[in-house]
Amino acid sequence: MKELKIIDLIYESLVSNRSKSGIPIHLGTRAIVGTVQDDPFDRWISDEITNALPKTVEVFHSGSLTTPDLVIRDKLSGTLVGLEIKTLIQKSNGSDSRGLTIDYNSSLPCGSTMIKIEKNTVVIPCFYLFALLDNSSRYIVTLIISDGDFLNFDFDLYKDAKYANYTEYGHGPYGEGSVRHRRMYTYPNPLNSRISEFHLRMILIAKKADFENLEEMKGVSEQVIRTDKNGNDFYYYMKDVTNATGELSISTTLKNVFDDCKKRKPKKRTAAMPIIPS
Repeated sequence: MKELKIIDLIYESLVSNRSKSGIPIHLGTRAIVGTVQDDPFDRWISDEITNALPKTVEVFHSGSLTTPDLVIRDKLSGTLVGLEIKTLIQKSNGSDSRGLTIDYNSSLPCGSTMIKIEKNTVVIPCFYLFALLDNSSRYIVTLIISDGDFLNFDFDLYKDAKYANYTEYGHGPYGEGSVRHRRMYTYPNPLNSRISEFHLRMILIAKKADFENLEEMKGVSEQVIRTDKNGNDFYYYMKDVTNATGELSISTTLKNVFDDCKKRKPKKRTAAMPIIPS
């Protein structure tokens, strides 16, 4: 199977369980000791993938603080694809809990990622699963599965970020401390409730050319144009089977979906100090 075919099967399986309240989820308890401490939602997604895909497909958990969260491999074709999972919990007013951006700790989002097969480093495609949970964490109310290139296609930038962290030793007056220089990146948050084109929908976003290679195009009715800083346009299709009316029929073109991120201004940081009365 090709990468998008695997992702499409995962998307179709998740959305097939949708009810009026959203996609029901069943989270187990977090592991405490003796095992890799994956997020319960990640483990639930892994179980759903295992149930949705043929028995020839295996799912690997990367472990805590390692990107991508899951690596999926079709043993028959050898196809590999990464899946990074991002979740937010809905506020009582229905909005998401982050805003324009979401954190990408120490690693940029990207449509390509590096993994190791034994000692061999390989580059594989990477998709991102964004889920907005209701405030009871019982339902997914917004689901977006996206090609990582939709957020960042610069693999060289991704590699630079991956190796940018370092630790400085000999710190402090006695030389006994250390400082961990760990970068925090914030990139667009597709779950932001102000993005009406995405909010409370169940969608799959992938490159136009990749979608056109799929046998089944039902549910693809919108395209998104992403324009980079040099004026290059990149075309993506959006699939929403919950609103499917028939075969491919592009009725809407979206542009500038994350433009508000560009309007952010640098803020001068101030030292936090306790305040007591005089």
